[in-house]
Amino acid sequence: MGTMSPYPAQTRYIARACAKLGYRFTDLDKGGGYLFAVSDGRDEFISGAAGICAFPINGASAFGVSKDKYHTNTVLARAGLKVIPGALFFLSPEYAKLREPGREIADAIAHFARMPKPVFCKPNLGARGNFAEVVTDEAAFRDYLERVATRFDMVLLQPVIDGGEHRIFCLDDEAVFATRKADFSLEGDGRATLAQLIRAHNAELKGTGISAVDEKAALAALAARHKLGPDHVAAKGEKVILPGRRNLSAGSDVADFTTDVPRALAEVALKAVKAIGLRVAGVDLFDVSPARDLSDLVIIEVNGNPGMQSLEAIGRDDLIDDIWTTILKRAFAEMHP
Repeated sequence: MGTMSPYPAQTRYIARACAKLGYRFTDLDKGGGYLFAVSDGRDEFISGAAGICAFPINGASAFGVSKDKYHTNTVLARAGLKVIPGALFFLSPEYAKLREPGREIADAIAHFARMPKPVFCKPNLGARGNFAEVVTDEAAFRDYLERVATRFDMVLLQPVIDGGEHRIFCLDDEAVFATRKADFSLEGDGRATLAQLIRAHNAELKGTGISAVDEKAALAALAARHKLGPDHVAAKGEKVILPGRRNLSAGSDVADFTTDVPRALAEVALKAVKAIGLRVAGVDLFDVSPARDLSDLVIIEVNGNPGMQSLEAIGRDDLIDDIWTTILKRAFAEMHP
């Protein structure tokens, strides 16, 4: 498939790898590409995009654990790995009798009140930075709960961590590449105010499935971090960092990329992948060491269906193709050794 293909990213990559290998790719989604079959002429597997794990060599149980951020942290902590502490709360009274007390909305509000501010909040089953927000006070938190409850059933409350954020892509026993995520920033044009820049960014997010940035919370964060008000006009080309999301899909950028993954990152990432039981994963880590020398790493989460849009963004389609041809060949080799 060419770069203009309407397919989701993973589907485009797999279709392209099939063409290189001479495998048959069959769209089962009437051209949408969210469900497809891949065959090497002897065996076949079904895969897809969005909620379907695209990687045929990842087991269902391991992928299921990785989707649940709270469960993932439990498994990683059990393996002796350093994770961000978090408290899980439910946003609906449905099934309340089937779980232990202390996890309802009122409990979330009480827990938030006890935490140092600000607090990092995100859906337990979220992805792509959706509703991942830094919340500063109780009023903003109550508003956050109302907004996130329209899309998700559970929310995690965590301390805000200051550190460099890295993503390590792992395949079996190899850390294939690593990226460092840039802070999300609003870029000035010399005319628009910060409030207007936030609204313009939110307009771009419409229809993507990613939640809008809460304007009130964002302006409060900008005031706290930069001492800038909503009417401040950033100079053309000036970037004003907005704390919170660093996801590429939510507007951030790749700051650094390497296929020579530092040993410290590789070791922690591969231990995390092994603990969950995945074969393909993206492991997100914070480097919280004062010198940012990778001597103190904290795992953010483990993604069992990692995207590779970061590679596409920096023009490394060749590496995407290498990864996917390797995965497809291994999948079929294991079907008929």
